[in-house]
Amino acid sequence: MRTQAGKVFVFVAFVAALAPAAPKAEFSGTYTAQKKNAKANVPPTVLRVEQSESAVEVTRVENERELTNRFPLDGTEGNYTTATGLHGKSKAQFKNDALVLENFVASPPDASGRSIRFHTTETWRLSGDAKSLTIKTEVESPDLPPEVAAAAFPNNPWTETYHRTDKP
Repeated sequence: MRTQAGKVFVFVAFVAALAPAAPKAEFSGTYTAQKKNAKANVPPTVLRVEQSESAVEVTRVENERELTNRFPLDGTEGNYTTATGLHGKSKAQFKNDALVLENFVASPPDASGRSIRFHTTETWRLSGDAKSLTIKTEVESPDLPPEVAAAAFPNNPWTETYHRTDKP
């Protein structure tokens, strides 16, 4: 009986090794943020995404300003720039059906030479029909007391929904 169970285990392991890996979601496309306030005279944020084997490039268009950042998928760090011009590092990875984009930035030093570090994680998920993109954003700062961080980012983490404006 043991040898039969052992053979079954070896067979299952062999078949699992031959099975192709699940394909990674394809995020390339153009997405427009779902408007939160229809009365606001501010155009919604637009994301233009280019995905390759080695990186995800995201161009964010807000208030007629474009900012492009590249997130390497190979474990290395890329350069990152915030909308306010701070520079830091970025990286990306797939976790199951999600694309996780991370950036690490630090504020300019204050008069005492102290700077505040921020780590932002965006978890991207596509709907089954690839027509909606949901992004959960979380900001962490090891240099801020919890009550200050909570005041600075009162809705942390938050989720935004974007609708694809090109064909999937």
